[in-house]
Amino acid sequence: MRHWLFHPIIFYPLALVLAAFFIVVSLQPQAWPRAPAAVQAERDGEWLVIRGAGFNSPEGAAGQEMTVVRDFWGQPQTLRVAERGGQSPPAASDNGVRVLLSPEDAAALAGKPLTVEVSYNPLSVNSATRLAVSLRGDEPSAWVSQPAAPQPATLRFRLPAQSSVNAIGVRALSDLDDQAYGLEITRIRITPQT
Repeated sequence: MRHWLFHPIIFYPLALVLAAFFIVVSLQPQAWPRAPAAVQAERDGEWLVIRGAGFNSPEGAAGQEMTVVRDFWGQPQTLRVAERGGQSPPAASDNGVRVLLSPEDAAALAGKPLTVEVSYNPLSVNSATRLAVSLRGDEPSAWVSQPAAPQPATLRFRLPAQSSVNAIGVRALSDLDDQAYGLEITRIRITPQT
């Protein structure tokens, strides 16, 4: 005797629904890129901290590759940035990959010299040799770069004051230009210099 589940009127529609479900899940729509949007930084005393959800929707840049690493449910974990081969050093007008700041955070940082700490993990293959950071706003601003060691570390940058701030720009830099070289940023901390 046949089981009722294998009746053609039940079995074939159920098989189609399950196949569609597995196709949609395999496309991982929760990991698709999002439109650039400002993020609210966490407060840790005098520090503004950007990590995890703060990397949800950065703005990409020409000459730079950007990937937001997400868990299975689509929650952002880290931000990977890489420089494509053959790029020139960053100019004041280059934006780099921008982590957009909320208006409240931007107002708290405008007009003050800042200390920015960037924690990173090197990529296991093709790790960048330097990292550059800049305050981005309505006017061009200088980039400050430091060597990036080939092990997890935190780099501290001192950035000059800028009257209007709306983002933190980051750029991976490499001495080689044969392919893309990058870093995985795990946390950005910002505070006015005392």
